[in-house]
Amino acid sequence: MTSGQSAIPKVNVFLVGAPKAGTTSIDRLLRNHHDVFLPSIKEPCHFCPDVAEQLAPSFRKKQRIDLASYLASADRKELGLAWVTSADDYARLFEGADGRKVVGECSTFYLSSKAAPGGIHAYNPDARIVAVLRTPLDRIRSHYEMDRVHGVTRRPLLSLVEEELALGEDANWGNCAYYVGASRYSQQLQAFHRYFAPEQVCVLSFEQLIADPEAELGRLFVFLGIAAPAGPLALPSANRSRAARFSGFNRVLHASGLKSLVSGALKKGLPKQLQQAAKSAYYRRGSRVVADDELARLDRLLRDAGLDAAPGRTG
Repeated sequence: MTSGQSAIPKVNVFLVGAPKAGTTSIDRLLRNHHDVFLPSIKEPCHFCPDVAEQLAPSFRKKQRIDLASYLASADRKELGLAWVTSADDYARLFEGADGRKVVGECSTFYLSSKAAPGGIHAYNPDARIVAVLRTPLDRIRSHYEMDRVHGVTRRPLLSLVEEELALGEDANWGNCAYYVGASRYSQQLQAFHRYFAPEQVCVLSFEQLIADPEAELGRLFVFLGIAAPAGPLALPSANRSRAARFSGFNRVLHASGLKSLVSGALKKGLPKQLQQAAKSAYYRRGSRVVADDELARLDRLLRDAGLDAAPGRTG
């Protein structure tokens, strides 16, 4: 770290996942809190080089950001995910965080990364870890629907899960969809508990966030040591279920890396009302792409894989 970066505070809270379990909604909630600083890149993925290597071929086309120019800009637009590998670049994401009680980031690959627990501990052994878990069947369905929207796959969900299970312990983000692997919460949390004391780890339940947001979000704010916002606590909606109306065209756009360019051009060139109209023409809101009988068969597969239990909570 250069001398000019010496005053930048270290991250002290990591929202580590799981994917499709409400992490984006919690990020949005915390981003508006006066005692919290979150970077303009929501998921910098700095501490999961193993996952970055596994996903490098698929993300190479999608990440078109010039990170040096982005960090040099005084007006950094919010980005969802970008691989920030340099320690100096990572530190610069938190410029302006002085005086905030919570300096955090939300990278959902950390929970399933074998490198992240030790890497985060080496960076800040006093850090606090927040994991949001969701019943595996529902998490996998939602994850698959997102992958369909992003043009990642057109294959049936069951075939992807069967392919992953056949790989056994060799399965990872690079050689399969890794839906089951990202849902093995017990072993993932054990890895974090090897480095962090129980009082440093808070596990939230997606189902409880929906059923009783006041209580579950109240636990989060107590854990973070900051006051809850005034008024009723509720989880902001994010990443609602949707499906592309033209799946083949959607897949070509994503595979070519053009989807982000087209989206960016529309955001710059159209007023918000027309942007929403374009999205409505391109996507069907509330669409489900997994039939009930396929979900039932998936449930049996997950039970055989030991993933039938609902996620537990600690912290």
